[in-house]
Amino acid sequence: ALNRHMAERGRCNGEKLEENRARAMVHLEFVCGLYLQQVAKGLYFLHEHPEHADSWQEGCIREVLCKPGVARVGCDQCMYGQQTSDGQPVKKPTGFMGNCVALMKLLQKRCRGRSGLCSRHGGGRHQPCLGKVAQRAAIYHDKLCETVLRGLAQQLVVDRRLRPGEVGVNIAMHESSDYVEE
Repeated sequence: ALNRHMAERGRCNGEKLEENRARAMVHLEFVCGLYLQQVAKGLYFLHEHPEHADSWQEGCIREVLCKPGVARVGCDQCMYGQQTSDGQPVKKPTGFMGNCVALMKLLQKRCRGRSGLCSRHGGGRHQPCLGKVAQRAAIYHDKLCETVLRGLAQQLVVDRRLRPGEVGVNIAMHESSDYVEE
């Protein structure tokens, strides 16, 4: 009876796994469609996923990566403040895909520490990203959020959609604009 129960449970887990994977693929294909629309309209997008996830090899992701101006970069989140509740660094290798050049440049920080040690300011020993540590690490640290906003703002200035020192985005900046670069 126990063997039969285990076999049924294994089949249910396998079915559940397939169901979750199918649902994840629908979502991934949907967001990739949105990314392609953003690219076609000259707008930005940012996609994040664990650096070594299988999803990076999916056809819809590869299609987006083939578009001009789209790049994939990797970082270690310990370099952007990711840490445990007691302040130990969590490396969490992460991949980002996007078409905002300034932002992608800022999202490439790698930890240079060896043998489990972290090269971030303040050092520390990397903690495994499991259990409660993983739950906490699922929330971006403020430093990573600030980096994303800083990179987007830099790109908006480059693209003349935002003026240096300005707060807010200009809806349209055309050649006829009175904006003069300083």
